[in-house]
Amino acid sequence: MTQDLLDILYNQKPICETLLKSGAKDASSLFHERAQKLHQLPENDLPILRCIFLNSLNKSIYNFILFAWDISLAQCCFKNKDLSHHFKEENLFLEAGDQIISSYSEQIYVSCPKASHVEQACHYIDTHLNEEITLEIVARHIFVSKSYLSQMFKEITGQSFPEYITSQRVVHARHLLLTTNLKIDRIAEQCGFFSSTYFSTVFKKNTGMTPRAFRSKYEGSSLYHNLVG
Repeated sequence: MTQDLLDILYNQKPICETLLKSGAKDASSLFHERAQKLHQLPENDLPILRCIFLNSLNKSIYNFILFAWDISLAQCCFKNKDLSHHFKEENLFLEAGDQIISSYSEQIYVSCPKASHVEQACHYIDTHLNEEITLEIVARHIFVSKSYLSQMFKEITGQSFPEYITSQRVVHARHLLLTTNLKIDRIAEQCGFFSSTYFSTVFKKNTGMTPRAFRSKYEGSSLYHNLVG
């Protein structure tokens, strides 16, 4: 058996990622597309291979959700084990795969409130401020679509995605200005600004003063904790 066909049987990562990013409909479409490739094999081998495929699909989605979101859908996984026996006929096999995907999709909706996705996004942003951060990068990291993340981010935080990134970078910059002797251009770099000039422009827009003036005015001040908190 070729490596491509073995991947179809055992590597369900593409379906898992599609389910979490785009939903059950697109995940089922991908499942059907991959299932059709099994017809390259002898007809007599198909029943057992379909059984392997369904078992792999069920366990892979369970483990993927557990890893990605730290949510255990063990009850769903257990119930789906019976569907892995629907493999003798093509139509039953495809229906079983659709049901497995649909069952997880429904549980994801119940178990993953919008706030948890935004919380994960904020954590990623806060720990990667010195790197390039885009909506696509963060959405891919937490396994949701860009449009969903953008909408939920504004709804939960009251800020747009770019506004939140900028505010956190400025907060981090204020902290570094008052607690380190780093030069302005180095602080700009550590906070993810592509130039010290742009950093100064954004910082002044958010605080009313340049980074240099801010450091000069508040460094060592008793107001420090309020300013950087």
